[in-house]
Amino acid sequence: MLADLPRLWSAASADPVLFYSLASAVLLAVVSLYSGLSRLDFFALLNPRTLLRVVSAVALAFVLRALAESTAAAPDSLAALLLPGLHRLPLYVVALAYGPTAGLLVAVLFAAFASSTLLPGLNEAVLALELVVLGWLAIYPSPRASRWAGPFDAALAYALAWGTAGIAMLTYQGVFVTLGALVALHADVWPGVALSCVLLAALPPAAYRLAFPGSRLAPRQRTLGPPETAGALTAVRALGAPTRTELTPPEYVRADERFGATLVQPAFENPRVRARVVKRLGPYALPEDSLER
Repeated sequence: MLADLPRLWSAASADPVLFYSLASAVLLAVVSLYSGLSRLDFFALLNPRTLLRVVSAVALAFVLRALAESTAAAPDSLAALLLPGLHRLPLYVVALAYGPTAGLLVAVLFAAFASSTLLPGLNEAVLALELVVLGWLAIYPSPRASRWAGPFDAALAYALAWGTAGIAMLTYQGVFVTLGALVALHADVWPGVALSCVLLAALPPAAYRLAFPGSRLAPRQRTLGPPETAGALTAVRALGAPTRTELTPPEYVRADERFGATLVQPAFENPRVRARVVKRLGPYALPEDSLER
């Protein structure tokens, strides 16, 4: 791809379709990587165990890619239909678990294994964008919170990457972009991509928390405060007293028009609070039958 960059830039300056699709792809890559770096998602990759998981996922993707190439002799078999795009599954899982930086890392490592040329080509570049965008989408909705977030993010990342950088690649190769050209481009891989999304739906959120710990993309749990506050709240609940969060919103009622026609807030069922309210009453708030005039 590095050798194609000068020619790609010169072609983009003369073709508006190539220019806008390439600019959209660059914008997606910048936004995705910035979102990951702002969360310091690369810190998870400094753990040796995390790197071992990443390398294992890349090795599994390479095995699936090799199996897909071995089924080329039997194009009518079910394996030849599903395996060509199934190598994305372990790469998808890493990007969903650790974010855009991890997605870029597995894309580079996989390109070193799977590229048929000395340097990675345009197909590997589009796959890298797909994994980076997937890591960005994994921030929300997070697969650590919902089972259906993983397949939704994977399908959306595939559509965004190949709808921008994929169109730029077709235009650069001299192919007129039509619906038929796009269908022909994805005819070999979309069954494997669909199967990958189905298998991602089988992974519960607990699987990401157990198998891929230490992620900077994990949703933050809301806490009630320091341990002392949490312990005091537990003690109050054990006594059966209502807490502030359990109290219903106060209703405002209209006082008797004889006493000023103002809106007053009823006190809670607490003797001390009611005593304070009584003490604050002025002389004009006394009932009519009182002896104090």
